[in-house]
Amino acid sequence: MKMSSQSDTLSMSETCKRKRSAAMKQKREMQTVRRSRVLDSASAAGIGLWREQGRSHFANYEARIAAMAGQFQGYETLSLKSCESCGKRDNIHDFFIDDELDAILMALGSRNFGRVQFLGESQNAYDIAAFRSDISSVSISSSRTLVATSYDRQHPGNVFVAGMAGSIDMEGSPPILDSPAPCYSMLGGPETALWTASPCPAGATRDVIAIGSSEGVYMLDSRGDLLQHHRLREDVRSIDWLTPTVAVGGTKSSPVYLWDARAAGTSLRFKHTSGVTGVRSLGDGSRVLVSGFKGTSIYDTRMTSRPKGPHTPSPALLRMAPMKTEFPKVSMDVLTDAQLLATADDDNVIQLHSLSSGKLMGSLNGANPSKEKGRIHRMRFVHSPDDRPTLMVCQGSRLYEWSWGGALDDEG
Repeated sequence: MKMSSQSDTLSMSETCKRKRSAAMKQKREMQTVRRSRVLDSASAAGIGLWREQGRSHFANYEARIAAMAGQFQGYETLSLKSCESCGKRDNIHDFFIDDELDAILMALGSRNFGRVQFLGESQNAYDIAAFRSDISSVSISSSRTLVATSYDRQHPGNVFVAGMAGSIDMEGSPPILDSPAPCYSMLGGPETALWTASPCPAGATRDVIAIGSSEGVYMLDSRGDLLQHHRLREDVRSIDWLTPTVAVGGTKSSPVYLWDARAAGTSLRFKHTSGVTGVRSLGDGSRVLVSGFKGTSIYDTRMTSRPKGPHTPSPALLRMAPMKTEFPKVSMDVLTDAQLLATADDDNVIQLHSLSSGKLMGSLNGANPSKEKGRIHRMRFVHSPDDRPTLMVCQGSRLYEWSWGGALDDEG
């Protein structure tokens, strides 16, 4: 009798399972749009476009990217040695193009001395700030706050902050605002090194400047006052803004962190396959490009999780064509509209990769920084007055430029 009861129970259980399976199958068949289970994987981004748009559409898109990559024409833009008002012995460590004033801001360094120089359209150069240490970065925020950093902690400070004017009123003077007053700040201790600074993008409720250092990340306001110090025992040599309030940066041991300007905590989001040499936000609030000693990948911060072990990398959306480096920081930038990534390899050859497939699209010709001494320090995509994309790099005492020579159309 007991055996019969158990048999009846098992039979009822199997019947319920079959009914549930049949109901689920009927529900799936009635759905108008069915999503492949493969697309639920974080590693399926490379085939996502093929599945949703068709392989032929993706191939045409890649051909368009390759054609655009082949139409950049390079030449030397500026040499400090031929600029009468520029420093002849300086090297350009960083630069920023000020579209409003049609000028270049250059971070110049020589023999443990650094300065920020303003070079206008008339080729007249004005010194804006000076450091008793080699300079590491210069940039301007969306609200026109100038920020410059130096490597070492020396008097009068290792951070300079000032408001930039929207026009040049007086001949012979740099366009620096009196209010708020230009100021120096002193961050960290005697051994602190400041590697880079990144002002928050447009859309933030207030100006916040994130500074990567040998002691984690400092966050300052537009007056140079310290807001937060997110401490780490590792160097953060590259930092960018994922959103107007969230910064992202990586370390030499491969973790990639997020820092919220509104909170005091640090969030470890994922691990790269190797030590991090650079990060770039892709502008959609979630995806970030991470370069490392052994390769470059795209991650989606919504889909990542804490690594399961100390040596376990997180799954990537897309892995780029193999790129290796022996240097702790790699110059790179992204032309989002064209889905192009530009990087400088260890021989100063600039390579272009597709952000859609990760494939190498080619290298830039014309100007040849590989013949110069020293590495490319900074690389920036900018737009010319006729809206043509242009890539500019600094190396040694020179600026190089590659302008796109193709025909502009309505599709971009």
